[in-house]
Amino acid sequence: MWFAQAEAQFILANVTKDETKFYHIVAKVDQSVICHIADLVSTPPADNKYKALKDRLISRFALSPEARLERLLGSTDLGDLRPTHLLAKMQELATGLNVNDNLLKMLFLQRMPANVRPILTISDGTLSKLAEMADKMMESPNVAAVSPAAIGSSSGTNDRMEYMKDQLETLSAEFRRFRTSSNDRRRSRSASASRIANDVCWYHRKYGQQAQRCKQPCRYQDPKN
Repeated sequence: MWFAQAEAQFILANVTKDETKFYHIVAKVDQSVICHIADLVSTPPADNKYKALKDRLISRFALSPEARLERLLGSTDLGDLRPTHLLAKMQELATGLNVNDNLLKMLFLQRMPANVRPILTISDGTLSKLAEMADKMMESPNVAAVSPAAIGSSSGTNDRMEYMKDQLETLSAEFRRFRTSSNDRRRSRSASASRIANDVCWYHRKYGQQAQRCKQPCRYQDPKN
């Protein structure tokens, strides 16, 4: 995103020359960063100077998929952030990873305060809407804690919680595959079988043909058919 901002400035200033872009970035980077491009600064390539510089810095500082997934799973906390700001941070980490909206919602809800989480868990709406709701709830000094008994009485809540746990196990398995896979990310036969099983939604895996809340996409087939 830092380079996206720099390139926006190039467009506004009508900068098109490769060499001008190259030296603009060299002039802007911090002293702690320039050591990573010292050879390019000392002896710039004949062509594509800016691309060489950009590729080098991104390769040195961009988080790997494994690191982004690890942060998404465990080290991204609410702290003093607004819920909407936390969600934006989590969505950025999830970009390009095998993390669907249900998994991201589960991880987001886990990071909400105890007096906010139960209400969001039984609320409908997109993840963005839930984050906006959490913002308003946390800004209000009168948000009361919800008792476990009240939450347990809500229809379908237990199923939702079990579903969330199931999705966490799926994401954890994905993380283990990231850490143990080679560069080409080839999956073993057992991982392939796991993916096939994950094509069937949690409700059909638990309740079979009696499932009432199928989550798409789902490839469940009635054994009677």
